[in-house]
Amino acid sequence: MSLLLDTGIVYAYYDRSDEWHVRARTLLRTEPHGLILPAPVIPEIDHLLGARLGERSRLTFYSGITGGHFLVADLPRRAYGRVADINKQFADLALGFVDAAIVVLADTLRVPRIATTDRRHFTPLAAHYSLELLP
Repeated sequence: MSLLLDTGIVYAYYDRSDEWHVRARTLLRTEPHGLILPAPVIPEIDHLLGARLGERSRLTFYSGITGGHFLVADLPRRAYGRVADINKQFADLALGFVDAAIVVLADTLRVPRIATTDRRHFTPLAAHYSLELLP
């Protein structure tokens, strides 16, 4: 079964100084199934890499996308309302668009495995939606 990727895990993969780097690198390099990169996380990763690591890291990330390391998945148009609904349902978490979109994609694609460093948001979401958080 494939693995959905959140912003933090992808960023940690590229940043050797990140506390999650070793876990992210191990997970992404050993995952036997597809790595699904939700389209909504791309701008966040792009921004973090550029701001913290510089242009070269951003270009390396782009190569991962264009080279097929990641399968990019976008939300179907009908799913945007569910993103809003999840944000309303979990208003106390202040999720934002990206985290809710990942949950919607998990359901839409029937991929319950999510690689994330964000346990604050995803732990309650995982419990509610029967998601598996990695690493």
